[in-house]
Amino acid sequence: MDPYIITPLLIVLIGFTVSSFGNLIGFGGGIFMVPILVTIFHYPLAIAVGSVMFSLIFSSLMATYRLRRKGHVDFKMGILLEVPTMGGVILGSLLLSYISTAGLEILFSILVFILGLSFWLKKAKTGNASAKPDLFSRMNQWKPGLVIHHKEMNLTYRASVGLILFFGLSAGTLAGLFGIGGGFLKTPIMLRVFKMPVKVATATALFMILITSITGSLSHYIQGHILLSHAWPVMIGFAGGAIAGNRLTPTIGDEVLEKLIGLGLILAALVMFANFYQ
Repeated sequence: MDPYIITPLLIVLIGFTVSSFGNLIGFGGGIFMVPILVTIFHYPLAIAVGSVMFSLIFSSLMATYRLRRKGHVDFKMGILLEVPTMGGVILGSLLLSYISTAGLEILFSILVFILGLSFWLKKAKTGNASAKPDLFSRMNQWKPGLVIHHKEMNLTYRASVGLILFFGLSAGTLAGLFGIGGGFLKTPIMLRVFKMPVKVATATALFMILITSITGSLSHYIQGHILLSHAWPVMIGFAGGAIAGNRLTPTIGDEVLEKLIGLGLILAALVMFANFYQ
């Protein structure tokens, strides 16, 4: 078969697979797709990032629309967490001029790997009502607080605005400092820090990726990093994967989904580790 046909088809199929998994766990898939485009299909790094960023607009928009209808997207939390994240990305980029990341990159990869393992080693809930709330549960009682009511899921939870701003800024700073997308950090933060239901956390993370991808694509477009000739196979694969991932989500239990998130973090750590050593 003509390589000019087989290559785009392979990118579509791989993009579909990556996006299906990425949408399932709320990561989007960019951290996995960029190195694939660079190492296997020999995209220049800037073009690979631009292509994936542009493709994420459509996949995350489709995912957000479908999940909003199910009542899974927490728009308040998403916006409150995304604004400081974007500020943190700028801060992290500026810190690069003053801080050497040598050694810190490997440490960060190891920490993400351990975080991923923790989702597999998590103890089963005992249902003991007298059990003491953990540190983050107590910190989320700090004022000012945000109380979220989900009528569709019949649940209520509370998050401290100060904690939201702190972790949003921290995640963004790490993303800017190490040159990573940071999308994969949002789901575990919402799960572990703010105790959000897993399907609400993944859906809200995809909404946040929509905001990031729009602003990021604008920057890459201005710099000439978005070429439709390179981006269209990724766009098709990611759009199809978004639909598939959203359809799979209701069929998967919360415990299994958390383990898949842990697997995603482990894979993300390995990808970062490999990239840092290049």
